[in-house]
Amino acid sequence: MLVPRQREATEPPARKRVLFTLVFLGSGGIERSVCNVLAGLDTRRFATKMFFHHRPHPKSQQDRIPRDTEVVWGTDAFVYNRKMLPRFLWRLIQEAREADVIVAGQEGRAALLACLAGRLLGKPVVGMIHFDWGAFRREQPRRQLWGLRFLYPSMRRIVACGHDSAKAFQELVRIKPDKLQVIPNFVDGDKVRAAGEQPLPDWAEPIYRKPVVIAVGRLEHQKAFDVLIRSHALMRAAGSDHHLLILGEGSLEGELKALVKSLGVEDSVFMPGFTPNPHALMQRAAVFAMSSRFEGLPMVLLEALALGCPVVSTDCPSGPGEVLEHGKHGVLVPMEDPQALAEALGRVVREEPWRRDLSTRARRRADELSADRALGAWESLLSTL
Repeated sequence: MLVPRQREATEPPARKRVLFTLVFLGSGGIERSVCNVLAGLDTRRFATKMFFHHRPHPKSQQDRIPRDTEVVWGTDAFVYNRKMLPRFLWRLIQEAREADVIVAGQEGRAALLACLAGRLLGKPVVGMIHFDWGAFRREQPRRQLWGLRFLYPSMRRIVACGHDSAKAFQELVRIKPDKLQVIPNFVDGDKVRAAGEQPLPDWAEPIYRKPVVIAVGRLEHQKAFDVLIRSHALMRAAGSDHHLLILGEGSLEGELKALVKSLGVEDSVFMPGFTPNPHALMQRAAVFAMSSRFEGLPMVLLEALALGCPVVSTDCPSGPGEVLEHGKHGVLVPMEDPQALAEALGRVVREEPWRRDLSTRARRRADELSADRALGAWESLLSTL
């Protein structure tokens, strides 16, 4: 009979193998949130791997993924069709055989395949919730809601990015309370501030000769950049001599640019698309604007706070109210109200003492939202599965 060899006193314990899954490596908050968890986990305790359905695009910021994390993917193609699903699942199963835990880094397709692989292999699955699904479900086809109700109760644990998002999710999906855990999104403040100190790109120099209202996000209905552009036009009509800079790509680019033209503000609105380092632009802006119709716990808002950028945000479900403590650390305005947004932004642009005060509040709040507590919660969770 073979007797297991006793572990030597000097031999380190085996690291827990954690496989994270995402559809692709984009520039959005979901991808940044997952990469921040990967970068923060103790490499002495955890061996991490990232599985993408699609190969990372050459334009993506692959340096956000820690060097200690192995990266694999299902296909070199960037365009998706449903015939690819069996291939993605097969590749995920191959990678998951060696994992102790599978983490579905986002809702939708990533969660579906993670659950299937976990069930076939008998591996625990952790799901991440990034949105307020009470609001977000109105943006999605009905099958997404069915998927949530079918998939997530079978997961070992569900991590919501904020308390408001967790509450909305519980109202939508029947799960045992002990399965749902809130671990807030976080940012590496030092890294964000270091990026903020980088010089402006050449194309941005002329824009920053006037005060800049900056916004960052996908050009989609959720972000309500149409409301922001209308607010900008109202500010200009009221005599505010400033520029609006919107960073991001999306399906509504043509529609938003048409709105800019129809309002006669083409000379003061700039939409350069994807920008590798938005933090250098955010740090030098007069104010950061979030006009969203719904969120989860927005990463870009946390980054703005870390940079000391004054914040004006809609009080949308959910996230901004929670992060800003209902106006303590920034200005909150009603959703879908261009006039209220214009008045709040105009005051920040116009009044330097108010701008400095909001900047101080932002930095103070960023210090309170430390990454250490969130990472400790992630490590404790992964260790128990």
